[in-house]
Amino acid sequence: MDGVVLINTGSPAAPTAEAVRGYLTTFLMDKHIRPLPAPLWRMIVTHAIVPRRAEVSAARYRAIWSSEGSPLVAGCTRLAERVAACCAEMRPACTPYVRAAMAFGEPSLATVLAELRDAGCTRVIAIPLYPQTAYSTTGVAADALDQAYDLLHWHPASMVVASGYGDDPEYQAAVASAVHASGFNPAEDHLLLSFHAIPQAHVRRGDTYVDQVKRSACGIARALQVPSDAWSLSFQSRFEDGRKWTGPFTGPFVEELARTSAKRLVVCCPGFSVDCLETLHDVERELRALYMRTRPDADEAAFRYVGCLNDALPHARLLARLIVRMTS
Repeated sequence: MDGVVLINTGSPAAPTAEAVRGYLTTFLMDKHIRPLPAPLWRMIVTHAIVPRRAEVSAARYRAIWSSEGSPLVAGCTRLAERVAACCAEMRPACTPYVRAAMAFGEPSLATVLAELRDAGCTRVIAIPLYPQTAYSTTGVAADALDQAYDLLHWHPASMVVASGYGDDPEYQAAVASAVHASGFNPAEDHLLLSFHAIPQAHVRRGDTYVDQVKRSACGIARALQVPSDAWSLSFQSRFEDGRKWTGPFTGPFVEELARTSAKRLVVCCPGFSVDCLETLHDVERELRALYMRTRPDADEAAFRYVGCLNDALPHARLLARLIVRMTS
Protein backbone atom coordinates (compact mmCIF):
# COMPACT_ATOMS: atom_id res chain seq x y z
CA MET A 1 0.00 0.00 0.00
CA ASP A 2 1.12 3.56 -0.73
CA GLY A 3 1.04 6.18 1.98
CA VAL A 4 0.93 9.92 1.32
CA VAL A 5 1.74 12.62 3.82
CA LEU A 6 0.88 16.25 3.08
CA ILE A 7 3.31 18.39 5.08
CA ASN A 8 2.80 21.95 6.27
CA THR A 9 4.70 24.09 8.75
CA GLY A 10 2.40 23.80 11.75
CA SER A 11 0.55 25.69 14.43
CA PRO A 12 0.40 26.02 18.20
CA ALA A 13 -1.90 23.48 19.83
CA ALA A 14 -4.00 26.26 21.34
CA PRO A 15 -4.29 30.06 21.04
CA THR A 16 -2.61 30.61 24.42
CA ALA A 17 0.66 32.27 25.36
CA GLU A 18 1.97 29.00 26.80
CA ALA A 19 1.25 27.01 23.64
CA VAL A 20 2.61 29.74 21.39
CA ARG A 21 5.75 29.99 23.51
CA GLY A 22 6.57 26.32 22.96
CA TYR A 23 5.72 26.41 19.27
CA LEU A 24 7.74 29.56 18.57
CA THR A 25 10.78 28.27 20.42
CA THR A 26 10.84 25.03 18.42
CA PHE A 27 10.13 26.77 15.12
CA LEU A 28 12.69 29.56 15.53
CA MET A 29 15.45 27.17 16.58
CA ASP A 30 15.25 25.14 13.37
CA LYS A 31 18.55 25.32 11.50
CA HIS A 32 16.81 26.54 8.33
CA ILE A 33 15.17 29.39 10.24
CA ARG A 34 17.71 30.69 12.75
CA PRO A 35 20.07 33.41 11.50
CA LEU A 36 22.82 32.85 14.13
CA PRO A 37 24.69 29.92 15.73
CA ALA A 38 22.35 27.85 17.90
CA PRO A 39 23.70 28.79 21.40
CA LEU A 40 23.58 32.54 20.75
CA TRP A 41 20.25 32.41 18.94
CA ARG A 42 18.70 30.29 21.70
CA MET A 43 19.55 33.00 24.24
CA ILE A 44 17.93 35.65 22.03
CA VAL A 45 14.85 33.50 21.37
CA THR A 46 14.42 32.47 25.01
CA HIS A 47 15.06 35.84 26.65
CA ALA A 48 13.97 38.39 24.05
CA ILE A 49 11.85 37.17 21.15
CA VAL A 50 9.51 34.63 22.73
CA PRO A 51 8.71 36.63 25.92
CA ARG A 52 7.89 39.65 23.76
CA ARG A 53 5.87 37.83 21.13
CA ALA A 54 4.08 34.98 22.91
CA GLU A 55 1.02 36.88 24.16
CA VAL A 56 0.82 39.07 21.06
CA SER A 57 0.90 36.04 18.78
CA ALA A 58 -1.59 34.20 20.99
CA ALA A 59 -4.04 37.09 20.61
CA ARG A 60 -3.63 36.93 16.83
CA TYR A 61 -4.30 33.19 16.86
CA ARG A 62 -7.40 33.69 19.04
CA ALA A 63 -8.75 36.08 16.41
CA ILE A 64 -8.74 33.35 13.74
CA TRP A 65 -9.23 30.18 15.86
CA SER A 66 -12.33 28.20 14.96
CA SER A 67 -14.42 25.47 16.54
CA GLU A 68 -12.18 23.00 14.63
CA GLY A 69 -9.07 24.50 16.20
CA SER A 70 -6.18 25.84 14.14
CA PRO A 71 -7.42 26.85 10.65
CA LEU A 72 -4.17 25.57 9.13
CA VAL A 73 -4.36 22.12 10.73
CA ALA A 74 -8.10 21.76 10.08
CA GLY A 75 -7.67 22.91 6.49
CA CYS A 76 -4.81 20.50 5.80
CA THR A 77 -6.82 17.64 7.32
CA ARG A 78 -9.80 18.38 5.08
CA LEU A 79 -7.50 18.67 2.07
CA ALA A 80 -5.95 15.25 2.80
CA GLU A 81 -9.42 13.69 2.93
CA ARG A 82 -10.38 15.25 -0.39
CA VAL A 83 -7.09 14.27 -2.04
CA ALA A 84 -7.70 10.66 -0.97
CA ALA A 85 -11.17 10.78 -2.55
CA CYS A 86 -9.73 12.19 -5.78
CA CYS A 87 -7.05 9.48 -5.87
CA ALA A 88 -9.77 6.85 -5.43
CA GLU A 89 -11.61 8.27 -8.45
CA MET A 90 -8.48 8.35 -10.61
CA ARG A 91 -7.08 4.93 -9.62
CA PRO A 92 -9.72 2.92 -7.71
CA ALA A 93 -7.53 -0.18 -7.50
CA CYS A 94 -4.57 1.63 -5.93
CA THR A 95 -6.02 4.17 -3.53
CA PRO A 96 -3.30 5.52 -1.21
CA TYR A 97 -3.56 6.22 2.49
CA VAL A 98 -3.44 10.06 2.69
CA ARG A 99 -2.80 12.04 5.87
CA ALA A 100 -1.73 15.58 6.79
CA ALA A 101 1.17 16.27 9.16
CA MET A 102 3.03 19.27 10.53
CA ALA A 103 6.77 19.89 10.67
CA PHE A 104 6.15 21.62 14.02
CA GLY A 105 3.30 20.78 16.35
CA GLU A 106 0.50 18.25 15.90
CA PRO A 107 -0.31 16.08 14.11
CA SER A 108 3.42 15.44 14.06
CA LEU A 109 5.23 13.72 11.25
CA ALA A 110 6.28 10.90 13.59
CA THR A 111 2.67 10.27 14.61
CA VAL A 112 1.42 10.23 11.02
CA LEU A 113 4.29 8.09 9.72
CA ALA A 114 3.61 5.58 12.50
CA GLU A 115 0.00 5.47 11.33
CA LEU A 116 1.14 4.79 7.76
CA ARG A 117 3.54 2.10 8.97
CA ASP A 118 0.85 0.40 11.02
CA ALA A 119 -1.51 0.52 8.03
CA GLY A 120 1.01 -1.54 6.05
CA CYS A 121 2.36 1.15 3.74
CA THR A 122 5.56 0.11 1.97
CA ARG A 123 5.98 3.29 -0.06
CA VAL A 124 5.61 6.80 1.37
CA ILE A 125 5.18 9.89 -0.78
CA ALA A 126 5.68 13.18 1.01
CA ILE A 127 4.28 16.36 -0.51
CA PRO A 128 5.35 19.59 1.20
CA LEU A 129 2.40 21.92 0.67
CA TYR A 130 4.48 24.76 -0.75
CA PRO A 131 4.04 25.38 -4.49
CA GLN A 132 7.46 27.05 -4.61
CA THR A 133 10.41 25.39 -2.89
CA ALA A 134 12.62 27.22 -0.38
CA TYR A 135 15.23 26.34 2.22
CA SER A 136 12.92 27.66 4.94
CA THR A 137 9.85 25.68 3.86
CA THR A 138 10.53 22.56 1.79
CA GLY A 139 13.99 22.31 3.35
CA VAL A 140 12.47 22.30 6.82
CA ALA A 141 9.86 19.73 5.77
CA ALA A 142 12.45 17.37 4.27
CA ASP A 143 14.65 17.50 7.38
CA ALA A 144 11.67 17.00 9.69
CA LEU A 145 10.64 13.99 7.60
CA ASP A 146 14.10 12.41 7.89
CA GLN A 147 14.14 12.99 11.64
CA ALA A 148 10.72 11.35 11.99
CA TYR A 149 11.84 8.27 10.06
CA ASP A 150 14.91 7.98 12.29
CA LEU A 151 12.85 8.46 15.44
CA LEU A 152 10.58 5.58 14.42
CA HIS A 153 13.48 3.42 13.23
CA TRP A 154 11.38 2.86 10.12
CA HIS A 155 12.50 3.39 6.56
CA PRO A 156 9.99 2.00 4.06
CA ALA A 157 11.14 0.34 0.87
CA SER A 158 10.43 3.50 -1.13
CA MET A 159 10.49 7.07 0.19
CA VAL A 160 9.75 9.90 -2.22
CA VAL A 161 9.57 13.65 -1.58
CA ALA A 162 7.76 15.75 -4.18
CA SER A 163 9.27 19.02 -5.33
CA GLY A 164 7.37 22.26 -5.80
CA TYR A 165 4.51 22.52 -8.26
CA GLY A 166 4.39 26.28 -8.82
CA ASP A 167 5.21 25.90 -12.52
CA ASP A 168 2.33 23.47 -13.05
CA PRO A 169 -0.27 25.13 -15.34
CA GLU A 170 -3.00 23.35 -13.35
CA TYR A 171 -1.90 25.10 -10.15
CA GLN A 172 -1.70 28.47 -11.90
CA ALA A 173 -5.13 27.95 -13.45
CA ALA A 174 -6.62 26.99 -10.08
CA VAL A 175 -5.33 30.20 -8.46
CA ALA A 176 -6.50 32.25 -11.44
CA SER A 177 -9.94 30.66 -11.20
CA ALA A 178 -10.19 31.57 -7.50
CA VAL A 179 -9.25 35.18 -8.27
CA HIS A 180 -11.77 35.33 -11.10
CA ALA A 181 -14.49 33.84 -8.88
CA SER A 182 -13.92 36.65 -6.36
CA GLY A 183 -15.26 39.09 -8.94
CA PHE A 184 -11.90 40.44 -10.02
CA ASN A 185 -12.23 42.98 -12.84
CA PRO A 186 -8.91 44.36 -14.16
CA ALA A 187 -10.64 47.53 -15.34
CA GLU A 188 -11.62 48.39 -11.76
CA ASP A 189 -9.31 46.26 -9.57
CA HIS A 190 -5.59 45.90 -9.03
CA LEU A 191 -4.40 42.37 -8.26
CA LEU A 192 -1.61 41.96 -5.71
CA LEU A 193 0.02 38.52 -5.55
CA SER A 194 1.72 38.35 -2.16
CA PHE A 195 4.19 35.57 -1.33
CA HIS A 196 6.11 34.77 1.85
CA ALA A 197 9.45 36.59 2.00
CA ILE A 198 12.74 34.79 2.52
CA PRO A 199 16.11 36.17 3.69
CA GLN A 200 18.22 37.53 0.83
CA ALA A 201 21.13 35.52 2.23
CA HIS A 202 19.28 32.36 1.18
CA VAL A 203 19.04 33.66 -2.38
CA ARG A 204 22.77 34.40 -2.41
CA ARG A 205 23.40 30.81 -1.28
CA GLY A 206 21.47 29.46 -4.25
CA ASP A 207 17.82 29.31 -3.17
CA THR A 208 15.78 29.66 -6.38
CA TYR A 209 12.54 30.55 -4.58
CA VAL A 210 12.28 34.11 -5.93
CA ASP A 211 12.64 32.96 -9.53
CA GLN A 212 9.97 30.32 -8.93
CA VAL A 213 7.66 32.94 -7.42
CA LYS A 214 8.06 35.20 -10.44
CA ARG A 215 7.27 32.36 -12.84
CA SER A 216 4.19 31.39 -10.81
CA ALA A 217 2.95 34.98 -10.65
CA CYS A 218 3.41 35.51 -14.38
CA GLY A 219 1.62 32.24 -15.10
CA ILE A 220 -1.33 33.23 -12.91
CA ALA A 221 -1.52 36.64 -14.59
CA ARG A 222 -1.46 34.99 -18.04
CA ALA A 223 -4.22 32.60 -17.02
CA LEU A 224 -6.29 35.59 -15.96
CA GLN A 225 -5.31 37.53 -19.10
CA VAL A 226 -4.48 40.50 -16.90
CA PRO A 227 -2.50 43.40 -18.44
CA SER A 228 0.86 44.06 -16.79
CA ASP A 229 -0.29 47.34 -15.22
CA ALA A 230 -3.24 45.64 -13.47
CA TRP A 231 -1.23 43.32 -11.20
CA SER A 232 1.83 43.38 -8.96
CA LEU A 233 4.04 41.01 -6.97
CA SER A 234 5.12 41.53 -3.35
CA PHE A 235 6.43 39.68 -0.31
CA GLN A 236 5.04 39.45 3.21
CA SER A 237 5.74 37.98 6.66
CA ARG A 238 9.38 39.00 6.95
CA PHE A 239 10.88 38.38 10.39
CA GLU A 240 12.45 41.37 12.14
CA ASP A 241 15.83 39.83 12.91
CA GLY A 242 18.21 42.31 11.31
CA ARG A 243 18.56 40.43 8.03
CA LYS A 244 17.55 41.78 4.61
CA TRP A 245 14.53 40.05 3.13
CA THR A 246 13.15 39.74 -0.38
CA GLY A 247 10.92 42.61 -1.46
CA PRO A 248 9.06 44.71 -2.35
CA PHE A 249 7.14 44.35 0.88
CA THR A 250 3.39 43.93 0.85
CA GLY A 251 2.53 46.41 3.61
CA PRO A 252 4.13 49.52 2.05
CA PHE A 253 2.78 48.50 -1.36
CA VAL A 254 -0.79 48.32 -0.02
CA GLU A 255 -0.38 51.70 1.64
CA GLU A 256 1.01 53.28 -1.53
CA LEU A 257 -1.77 51.89 -3.70
CA ALA A 258 -4.39 53.13 -1.25
CA ARG A 259 -2.89 56.62 -1.48
CA THR A 260 -2.35 56.85 -5.20
CA SER A 261 -4.87 54.66 -7.04
CA ALA A 262 -8.62 54.86 -7.46
CA LYS A 263 -8.72 51.13 -8.18
CA ARG A 264 -9.93 48.59 -5.66
CA LEU A 265 -7.34 46.14 -4.33
CA VAL A 266 -7.61 42.35 -4.60
CA VAL A 267 -4.96 40.44 -2.63
CA CYS A 268 -4.14 36.79 -3.24
CA CYS A 269 -1.41 34.70 -1.55
CA PRO A 270 -0.61 31.87 -4.00
CA GLY A 271 2.43 30.61 -2.08
CA PHE A 272 0.22 29.54 0.83
CA SER A 273 -1.68 26.35 0.05
CA VAL A 274 -4.00 26.53 3.09
CA ASP A 275 -5.15 29.61 4.96
CA CYS A 276 -3.21 30.31 8.15
CA LEU A 277 -2.19 33.11 10.50
CA GLU A 278 -0.24 34.92 7.77
CA THR A 279 -3.26 35.08 5.48
CA LEU A 280 -6.31 35.16 7.74
CA HIS A 281 -4.83 37.67 10.18
CA ASP A 282 -1.90 39.47 8.54
CA VAL A 283 -3.68 39.99 5.22
CA GLU A 284 -7.41 39.77 5.84
CA ARG A 285 -7.31 41.76 9.08
CA GLU A 286 -4.12 43.83 9.35
CA LEU A 287 -3.62 44.73 5.70
CA ARG A 288 -7.31 45.48 5.29
CA ALA A 289 -7.13 47.81 8.30
CA LEU A 290 -4.02 49.52 6.89
CA TYR A 291 -5.72 50.01 3.53
CA MET A 292 -8.87 51.47 5.10
CA ARG A 293 -6.90 53.80 7.37
CA THR A 294 -4.95 55.09 4.40
CA ARG A 295 -8.06 55.44 2.25
CA PRO A 296 -10.83 56.30 4.77
CA ASP A 297 -13.31 57.29 2.03
CA ALA A 298 -13.29 53.78 0.54
CA ASP A 299 -16.06 51.26 1.17
CA GLU A 300 -15.39 47.74 2.45
CA ALA A 301 -15.47 46.31 -1.08
CA ALA A 302 -12.39 48.35 -1.99
CA PHE A 303 -10.18 45.68 -0.38
CA ARG A 304 -10.77 41.99 -1.06
CA TYR A 305 -8.74 39.01 0.05
CA VAL A 306 -8.92 35.87 -2.10
CA GLY A 307 -8.53 32.83 0.15
CA CYS A 308 -6.02 30.04 -0.44
CA LEU A 309 -6.89 27.02 -2.53
CA ASN A 310 -7.46 25.09 0.72
CA ASP A 311 -9.52 21.94 0.10
CA ALA A 312 -11.12 23.21 -3.11
CA LEU A 313 -11.63 20.47 -5.66
CA PRO A 314 -9.11 21.87 -8.22
CA HIS A 315 -6.42 21.85 -5.51
CA ALA A 316 -7.23 18.31 -4.43
CA ARG A 317 -7.26 17.10 -8.03
CA LEU A 318 -3.90 18.76 -8.70
CA LEU A 319 -2.30 16.97 -5.75
CA ALA A 320 -4.01 13.70 -6.59
CA ARG A 321 -2.68 13.82 -10.16
CA LEU A 322 0.78 14.50 -8.76
CA ILE A 323 0.45 11.43 -6.53
CA VAL A 324 -0.81 9.26 -9.38
CA ARG A 325 2.13 10.29 -11.57
CA MET A 326 4.56 9.47 -8.77
CA THR A 327 3.03 6.04 -8.16
CA SER A 328 2.63 4.96 -11.79
